Amino acid sequence: MLRAVFRRAIVVALISWCAPIARAQPPAVRLPPGTRADASGQLVSGRGIRDTTDFLAKELARRGISVRQIGPTRVRGVELTRFLSETTSTTWLAIHVLRAGGKTLIFFVPRFRLDETRPAP
Repeated sequence: MLRAVFRRAIVVALISWCAPIARAQPPAVRLPPGTRADASGQLVSGRGIRDTTDFLAKELARRGISVRQIGPTRVRGVELTRFLSETTSTTWLAIHVLRAGGKTLIFFVPRFRLDETRPAP
């Protein structure tokens, strides 16, 4: 029981952490047809999670971007698929495809570059 609550908390934290990031970044790869930004700025796919995941996997392979796909994983009605970039030249570190409440959401997690002019703490 505690394990399920912990997983749910992780999913909620992931959504709340990625939401402002997704609004600030333009799409870095071609998105599935029918994808739009809703009123809050989140990217909402017009397709289901499987079609969206398959489309992104094919698009990343076509571009030659090496990724590690994790999922799809389902926890309490929320499905999540993550694409972790193994190519250092991408502007994004991960793409999260999330299906919750009947919506398929796409989040881009930016890759933060270290500022080499500042000394490390």
